[in-house]
Amino acid sequence: MFPLFPEEAIIQFSDAFVERKLKKGAYLLQEGQICQELVFILKGNMMCYYLKNGKRYIDEFSLDCEFMTDYTSLINQTQTDKYIECIEDCTVYGLTREKLYAFYEQPQQQFEKLGRLMAEQLFLEWNQRSKSLLMDSASERYLKLIENRSYLPQRVPQFLIAEYLGITPESLSRLKKNLNNLKT
Repeated sequence: MFPLFPEEAIIQFSDAFVERKLKKGAYLLQEGQICQELVFILKGNMMCYYLKNGKRYIDEFSLDCEFMTDYTSLINQTQTDKYIECIEDCTVYGLTREKLYAFYEQPQQQFEKLGRLMAEQLFLEWNQRSKSLLMDSASERYLKLIENRSYLPQRVPQFLIAEYLGITPESLSRLKKNLNNLKT
């Protein structure tokens, strides 16, 4: 899906990222801030969520070898309404918006193409999640989660998975029990 790049372009791009370590419970981004970077998670686990009237609404999880950012805030340079929190200790590599846009401006346009492909992938994932929340039952959403990201239940506490699915932890336990009974 992603284009092949000359070795010197890969080196140039990877050298622009800055490594840092974040502890469990640390925030990469909080409501009201303006997102200034795209982060690649080398090791660890983060969740992105919204708060409304004290209730958390989990939007996504990103784990090892995945990217995390508030793309809307990054592009528009507007205040975010999201929280991005580490749910494990994380080692991340951050690329500032300034450096990202400098790559987009290079005459070879290979980085601009990469940015477009990444944006298209983010849109497709968002579209599937949005459609699933509207159209699928809780058990269908859980089955899709297990099918597409089977490693998630081993790395994310069950109560957070329940929140992500839009159900209570008790409902998730019943759902899993029913699915296990169907298998036997």
